[in-house]
Amino acid sequence: MRKLDELDELIGDYEKGRMDRRTFFKKTILMGLTVSSISAFLSSNVKTVQSAFAQTPPSGKPVTLGVGYFPSWVGGWSGAIVKHREFWKKYLPAGSKVEWDVHVVGPPVANNLLAGKLQIGYLGDTPGFVATTKRNIADLRIVSINIYSNTGQICAEMLLRSDAPQFNNLDETIKWLNGKKIGVSGKGSCGDRFVSGLVKKYNIKAEIQHLDPTIIKTLLQSKKIDAAQSFQPHVAQISEGGFGRLVFTGVEWDWQEGSVILMRKDFIDSHREVAKGWLKADIEASQFMLKNPYATVKLIAQDLPGFSTKDLWTALYGRYHENIKSSEINALAQVGFDKQIMEYIDEAFRFLNSIGAITIDKPLPEAIYTGLLEQAVKESGVKLPLGQFKGRPASEFKE
Repeated sequence: MRKLDELDELIGDYEKGRMDRRTFFKKTILMGLTVSSISAFLSSNVKTVQSAFAQTPPSGKPVTLGVGYFPSWVGGWSGAIVKHREFWKKYLPAGSKVEWDVHVVGPPVANNLLAGKLQIGYLGDTPGFVATTKRNIADLRIVSINIYSNTGQICAEMLLRSDAPQFNNLDETIKWLNGKKIGVSGKGSCGDRFVSGLVKKYNIKAEIQHLDPTIIKTLLQSKKIDAAQSFQPHVAQISEGGFGRLVFTGVEWDWQEGSVILMRKDFIDSHREVAKGWLKADIEASQFMLKNPYATVKLIAQDLPGFSTKDLWTALYGRYHENIKSSEINALAQVGFDKQIMEYIDEAFRFLNSIGAITIDKPLPEAIYTGLLEQAVKESGVKLPLGQFKGRPASEFKE
């Protein structure tokens, strides 16, 4: 698998003109490919992994898009891959430009969507749901759930400070949380929804602090908080660095969570083909992530200098420690809006309403805007979900 990643990266560099023919030939020979197979590739027009979806860009006037994501959340990774692999160029009119708005947390992305500075944004499910309720400011629609988990293994994760006692079971851990200081990675976040539900279910009396995920790492390390919820890849970084100890995930409650792609409705109305094309690019990015874990984390690391490639690989592709109850499936790539997903969304809206985060208990009409994804999927010739991110043993990771 790693060799395929490296080959795909070489092909991409060659096709984009970043590598000459002679260098490409030498490097592929060193990888063990035969002279005849390399020559056949260089002289043919056969589609490669890189160009499998290549097509003439759609006709029309060039557009300039503002697109936001935050790579310190695995839900933003397909957006990062669209950027770094330049998949968007295949689906937008020739001459189009993308102005990337990259942040370390999600709220700026939501705010810039509402302010009209962005047309497309990648967000965690909860801030995405909340954003669709602000139609007095701007009409935002959820057009895709680009990553989804019904195992609670991308956001619903609880860490304890490294010197916390070892517990025999979940009940002991929950009891210990009473009276403690618990950090939550952002108010109105996917983690806020998880911890609020946990506190309510078990009647936990604790001091809840809504914090930036980078501050959570610092406070766990300094023992100034006792426990914390965080999301991937922060959980992997905290665990790998020994700053805290993961004790349970949402798999204990079949917790559902995901990441959404939001688009402004005025953008969809004025540039529907472009909006649909963006989803095609994201589908291609998700397929790339499924097939090329090592190439993926190397690209994501360009946006996250404070994270090692091992942290990033572990976050989405790694298997959880045997002491942690978990599923072998960490997440799914690109799910459709089927009955299960719509029920998950409806349940999230009811919960957010129950804690006063929003004033409605169900999505506004067409806030979940399914038509674009349905068309993009049909025209791309794929089926949803695209695939599973299964946890792999740590021994499979190599720098």
